[in-house]
Parts: sequence; C-alpha cells; structure tokens
Amino acid sequence: MREASTMNTQHPFKNVRHPSQRGFVLIVALVLLLILTILGLAAAQSTSLQERMSGNARNRDMAFQAAEAGLIAAQNCLSTGVAICTSFSTNANGTYVFDPNNPPLPSTSTTPLWDVAGFWSNPAYVLSYNTITGSNLPQVAVQPEIIIEQMPALIAPGSNIGQQQFAGGKPMLQLYRITAFGTGGDTSATAILQSVYQQ
Repeated sequence: MREASTMNTQHPFKNVRHPSQRGFVLIVALVLLLILTILGLAAAQSTSLQERMSGNARNRDMAFQAAEAGLIAAQNCLSTGVAICTSFSTNANGTYVFDPNNPPLPSTSTTPLWDVAGFWSNPAYVLSYNTITGSNLPQVAVQPEIIIEQMPALIAPGSNIGQQQFAGGKPMLQLYRITAFGTGGDTSATAILQSVYQQ
C-alpha cells in the first residue's frame, strides 16, 4: 500500500524577511502633526493681530469723531451766542483772543496753544464738550476738549477799504479758529481737528 506523501506547502509570504520599518509611520505622523500645529499657531497669531489692528482703527476713528463732535458743538455755541463761548476778555477757560504780540499763556509766545505741554489736561484752559452741550458724548474715555480763538476781523470781499474805515461798506467779518481734542475708547488714541468759523 502506498503511503500518501504529505506535501508541505507554505504560504508564499510566510517567513519572508522585510527590512525593519518599525516606528516609521509614527515618525511621519508626528512630523505631520508638528506641521499642522505650526500652521494652526500661525493662523491664530494672524487672527489675533488682525483683531488688534481693527480695534486700534476703531479707537482712532472714535477719537477723530469725538474731535469732530467738539468742533460742531463749538460752532453751534458761537452761532447761538452762548456766553461761555463768546467771552474772550478773560483769555482763559477755552476762549482766547489771538494776538501773537500778547500771548494768553506765558509759554506760548512762539508755540500754538494746542502744542503747549500739558495744555489739554488742564481744565482751566479748555472748554469741555459736556459744558457746552450739557450732555456727554458716549463711549469715549475723555470728553472732547475745545478752545475758541477770536481772530482779527477782516474786511468783507468787495468792500472799499476807505469806506470801511468810516463805517461804510459791508460789515467786517469776524473769524474764530476752533481747535478740538478728541479721545477714543481709551487714552491711547487721540485726534486734534481745527476749523475756522465765520460769523
């Protein structure tokens, strides 16, 4: 009787040795994770920077608008003849007579009032927005501060200078220089605006 021979068949890939690849996938995954982390941090930093930039722009715009509100308040005060805006004899409290030969403050012989150090922080030198209007401007750190300077009167265009000297011709034009100092949502943003108002 013939014995059945047993054939020993092995799987074709069994016992085949491959080069060592242990940990390679882990290293690739860690490198990709590191790249994604760097990209995420860069995006977060960029977003934070843009947020700060937009906040600074908003703050600056608020300061500009506060100064503009101060100019308008002073113009309205002059046009209605309110005493607080039309008393120039004292040369203080925000109303001044412009005279380069006789400056209102000792240190302003060559320096404009708005450039004098500490000028805007002294309430005795300026008019406050809420003093003129009776209400506060919302959302600003400091209410707008204003000065009104009475400039020398001018002869109206088309007038005869000789007639003007003898009270003839058109009336003299009175000009006022208004300077307003505005502050934004915090004191880091400020703006100074100036206008000339004719009465």
